[in-house]
Amino acid sequence: MFKSEGTTKKTSSETYDVIIGKSSKIDGNIASDGSIRIEGVINGDIESKGNIIIGPDATVNGSIKCKHIEISGKVIGNIICNSHLKVYAQGSLKGNIEVSSFDIEEGGIFDGNCKIDVKAKPKPEPKKA
Repeated sequence: MFKSEGTTKKTSSETYDVIIGKSSKIDGNIASDGSIRIEGVINGDIESKGNIIIGPDATVNGSIKCKHIEISGKVIGNIICNSHLKVYAQGSLKGNIEVSSFDIEEGGIFDGNCKIDVKAKPKPEPKKA
């Protein structure tokens, strides 16, 4: 799901349960058991049991809770992520984060506090003798 070329991976609409298009604006909260792709504007909190992709032209003003998130656009709000958070070169994030792992490309913007929760990371399998 990750791509290190400064842009999110192109996928079909079948990959996402919710897609917010470029010309869409939502004032309100979103909750989903599946993955969400945002290309428009969201003014509200987002909670997903799946992954969230914030496209390069997208803006989110609100808190986010999810499994995994990639940010190419603009997010203003706190994020709790059970897995990996990535901010691409053109992305910006202003808010506090609580994640298992965090990656920011050169040129990406992060303004906030970061808490890495190592307890959430999967433990390696014990070696067999």
